[in-house]
Amino acid sequence: MFKKEKEAFEELNRRLAQEDMKLTVICAGGYVLNRHGMRTTQDIDGFFQSNAVIDQMIREVGEKFGINTPEELWLNNSVQNMNEKPPENICEPVYDLSNLRVLSLPLDYIAGMKLSSAREQDIQDTAAILRKMNIQDPDDLMNRIHQYGFYHIDESVLLESFGIAYGMEWLEKYYLEHEEEINKRLRESW
Repeated sequence: MFKKEKEAFEELNRRLAQEDMKLTVICAGGYVLNRHGMRTTQDIDGFFQSNAVIDQMIREVGEKFGINTPEELWLNNSVQNMNEKPPENICEPVYDLSNLRVLSLPLDYIAGMKLSSAREQDIQDTAAILRKMNIQDPDDLMNRIHQYGFYHIDESVLLESFGIAYGMEWLEKYYLEHEEEINKRLRESW
């Protein structure tokens, strides 16, 4: 994400220890994509319990390292406004410090989040995830994200992501091979 990521988390841990507080952060969004070499981000979106003391610590750490942006703190939980908190047991540990645990969501979970919101950048990110994970079957991805509770995915958005990931020829071939079942699913959803 940024050069001072580890130092920022260590500083936040130190401040939490001073206040005898513990915090777990489940990282999402661009931070997870960056960890897998897909794109960079200026902040860390995470799921965590916020309060005035923690928010102040995050602000001060960001100021100390010059990593806050004018729009957001370097670590924020605005992702919680649109998404349910995921379970910790599906996450990978990033940092396990004395008073701070930082976890990262798996890429297929991120794909479910991004397909649910279906913004243009999210569709592009989903395509990058598909390529990174070498998922070439839409049913495979749907099965993966269904296990996380993402059930209401627009199939056209899903197929658009695959088209971006593997090209229009791939998408045309897939559609021709699965035309009857795609049309059936579309009729059933109306």
